[in-house]
Amino acid sequence: MALSTESVSKPNVHKRIDALATRLRRRQLIGSREVALEVVRLLRDVVAGAKFSFFQQLVDHLEEVGRLLQEAGPKELVVTNMTRRICMLIREEYQTALSNHLDDTDNTGGNGGAGPSSSPNSPSDFASHTAGAAPTPALSRATSSFFPERRESGDILGRTTDGPLGSIFNLLGHSNATEGASRSALSAFGGLGGGGTATPGMGSPASSAAPSPIQSPESSQILQRPNPFANAADRNFASFNDDNAAANTPEEDDFSRRSFSLKPVFIEAIAELMDEVETTYRSVGEQAIEHIHSGEFIMTIGHSKTVEAFLKNAARKRKFTVICAETAPSFSGQKAAMAYSSAGIATILIPDSNIFALLPRCSKVLVGPHVILADGALLSIAGSLPLCLAANRMRVPVVAVGGMFKFSPIYWGEAADWGMRDLGSPEEVLPSTEECVRASSSLMGAMPPLGSEDDEDEDEAEEQEETEILNPYYDVVPADLVSLYISNLGGHPSSLLYRLLNDMYGSS
Repeated sequence: MALSTESVSKPNVHKRIDALATRLRRRQLIGSREVALEVVRLLRDVVAGAKFSFFQQLVDHLEEVGRLLQEAGPKELVVTNMTRRICMLIREEYQTALSNHLDDTDNTGGNGGAGPSSSPNSPSDFASHTAGAAPTPALSRATSSFFPERRESGDILGRTTDGPLGSIFNLLGHSNATEGASRSALSAFGGLGGGGTATPGMGSPASSAAPSPIQSPESSQILQRPNPFANAADRNFASFNDDNAAANTPEEDDFSRRSFSLKPVFIEAIAELMDEVETTYRSVGEQAIEHIHSGEFIMTIGHSKTVEAFLKNAARKRKFTVICAETAPSFSGQKAAMAYSSAGIATILIPDSNIFALLPRCSKVLVGPHVILADGALLSIAGSLPLCLAANRMRVPVVAVGGMFKFSPIYWGEAADWGMRDLGSPEEVLPSTEECVRASSSLMGAMPPLGSEDDEDEDEAEEQEETEILNPYYDVVPADLVSLYISNLGGHPSSLLYRLLNDMYGSS
């Protein structure tokens, strides 16, 4: 597949892109963490070798590469996660450098043009302006255009003069609600005097106006469900600066054309993201002591490396028992039980049919999801949904353990098909027709040669050929069945996931 921005990367980089897409298409690369690391390494090399005329051209190229990889491996949503996070990180670095550049330009113009130009021309100059810089009018202007919810506040940090109620709503990013609530409060008290105290006899013009109702937050301030009729690829990789592209000033256009010198800063930001992914097991495991206590019975399903690191770290200071469901038909729970027992953890391996009977003795259920969707739903190994439903019936909390790279801005409605569920081989559930015929013949006596079976075996073979066997590898666990999400940054309830996603991917 040819890229429209193919000229940005070198031919050797395009070969690496095609090689990774082939591995994803052939399912030679499986696992969220492994895929995330490969995608981050590839996009880092893309940025390092990119030749672009302006900044948005680099962003468009990264989004196009991410879209190509996601189409090659639709079951690995971490491709979209990593691409959008990298685009968000380099946009933040670009906006910081642009704000410092506009600040220096205004300071130079305020001195009457005297003295040499202090506009930064190298990444080191950009970095020297980022630390300890006080808010200036130029920075306030750039930030107000970058954060539209703060345009009316008059303060780059989002502070207002509407009192404590305005501060709380502004902290949550609800600017419209702040204005409506503050007007209502002023009207109720008859206005505020010059000293900031309530004076019923002296109403200001703002307090004499009719109070406006409290409005809901703007749709751009929280992660909304995308339009189902829009193109899925364009929706997942929507450009952040498309709305402001036509409003760029000549100084901003000139800075965008010289943004090639910011590549070391972009690469450093991507390297920090790679370190975060590589240290996921350690950073998640360090929080195990806060959630696991001595004498507990904990039930798990499947074999998750993150859950394994979480339990092994807790076993250093806690004595507890892990009950592992064998997780048929893959039986990955048997591998997990072997890993836990080798680390000195008391482990009990049970068949999946005994989950409901043993759940009342458990204090919590640990699940290592493949990906965490935007509404908090889990895409986890098959068998997780019955386990979570039983835990909800028994009032046992379900805890999802995963790195930040597993939190996806995509909703389940955008990928609700069997291809997303990743169907496994049907032979894991029911052996092939030839094997069944051979097995039945061996039980009856000597195995007859192929092609000489009796009529009864032929009828059985025809019935099996007409049977459709589905072996989904993943279950979708609704968010209302999950009590807590544990990531690199700590524990998060499902009600605050939208704030976490906004910080990671923006509100686009």
